Amino acid sequence: MCSCRGTSTLKAKYCVMDELTLNTPEIDGVRILSDVTPENFPALWYGLASEGHFWCAWRMRAFIKQLRSLRVPFEQPLLGLEIGCGNGLVRRQLEEVSLWTVDGADINLAALQTNKTRRGATLLYSIHERRTEFEAKYDFVLLFDVLEHIPDHQTTGFLESCLFHLKPGGYLFLNVPALMGLFSKYDEYVGHFRRYDKRTLGRELNQIQATIEDIRYWGTNLLPIAAARKVLLARASSIDAVVKRGFRPPSNAINTAFNWLGAVETSVLSNPPCGTSLLAACRKT
Repeated sequence: MCSCRGTSTLKAKYCVMDELTLNTPEIDGVRILSDVTPENFPALWYGLASEGHFWCAWRMRAFIKQLRSLRVPFEQPLLGLEIGCGNGLVRRQLEEVSLWTVDGADINLAALQTNKTRRGATLLYSIHERRTEFEAKYDFVLLFDVLEHIPDHQTTGFLESCLFHLKPGGYLFLNVPALMGLFSKYDEYVGHFRRYDKRTLGRELNQIQATIEDIRYWGTNLLPIAAARKVLLARASSIDAVVKRGFRPPSNAINTAFNWLGAVETSVLSNPPCGTSLLAACRKT
């Protein structure tokens, strides 16, 4: 039974959330809001992607620099939703540098069961359901390395479903791989349909009710590495081999060296002319 009393909109909202909490099944702390469906994303990737991986740390440094340039406050307790949160890496990284609470949503139950975060709910939830309790709930939505997994004809509808969850004026933050010339067997095996540049990403974002605030590259120093990866993986046939060789550093020493390189690049270059990835920020209108 709902514990709310009264007829105000605010009380009605919390009444809905109480009922949701009471009636939603959980598996290992994951609230099951949508049907559990098979997921073909390589589980191996989640074991490699961690806070200590140079690429993950580099991405977060670049994102923090973007947030600071946009004057998005870290010290305010904003509420966000990470769509396609996987193992919760980005949520954990943001917990370390902000007072934000980030709910995580994905359709991959196995990945969600590895989420270890201090703040926020973990949801098995398809955003296309557009549940009313989440409508315009969040101050920001994170879409990190997700959009490239959506088929071309579905991207606008997917982005519109993202915006459904966002407050008017709230931020949609994206990270995507850059430059189709770098598209390799690694991209193919991890389920990428495309890589972007500023023009193509801007064109997709202009199809939705949002204003683009910033689009910037990062990973300039990774360009020769990505080009070499394309050549080296051309004849690989095993998905595990492609993911390992395409994403895992060969040694701890190399991981440390690239971590240092990323720290130098992000401290020196605010808006690189080119890079292996793109960060974008837009606001719901």
